[in-house]
Amino acid sequence: MATTAKYNILGANASTTNWDGSPLTLAYRESAAMPQTTNGSMVFAYQNTASLNNAGKLALTSGGSQPSFLNAPALLSQPNILVNNWQANNLNVTNVSVAAATPIWIEAFGPGLPGQKPVTLAINTALTLKPGAVAQGTSTPNWMQLALGTNTGQLIIVAVVGGPQDASGNNAYAIALNSPSGNTGPGTGTPAPQGYYATTGGNNYSFEFNWGSSVVYVANMSPSTASSLTAQLLSL
Repeated sequence: MATTAKYNILGANASTTNWDGSPLTLAYRESAAMPQTTNGSMVFAYQNTASLNNAGKLALTSGGSQPSFLNAPALLSQPNILVNNWQANNLNVTNVSVAAATPIWIEAFGPGLPGQKPVTLAINTALTLKPGAVAQGTSTPNWMQLALGTNTGQLIIVAVVGGPQDASGNNAYAIALNSPSGNTGPGTGTPAPQGYYATTGGNNYSFEFNWGSSVVYVANMSPSTASSLTAQLLSL
């Protein structure tokens, strides 16, 4: 009888065995274990925070799967993004960088993750989200606009989840404001960086959609030192 292979990264020291997606920095060979992901799209962010030009790498395993490896280039100001649906399986993340002095910052957001306390995203009402804060509301069956903005020039990373799933089973969108990548994504003629839906060099972005009556989830994924995000869900 065939058995499912189990993959473990040898020498990994668990920095946390009950990771809930909160921001966490993994040192060399440290790992984080999320006992159960959501049964839907999640936005996973990671960034090599080494002060030297050390190439970084993460290994991800879920549900006994073969590891997938994510490169984390050094000296980038904008986090890398992975959008995925791990289908309520566990998730293990390990820093497998070659150089010891290569810490990698990680975080994850998605509706239903434990520890999150979403505020209400009411239609036609602006709200302010500090880094790490989340909001959740319901769209109406017509065209809607999600207006995102900040009054500073700091990089802001936003996760939006909702609406129908695409061919890969995902329905999450990562958007960056004040991005060093400039204006990318739909309507710009320039593809967004891998994992992102869109980026803008300015401090405002509008996202239009018609999802019927759907949950709309918004998270400020920016580092703790970043400024707040203003979000407003408008009915058009």
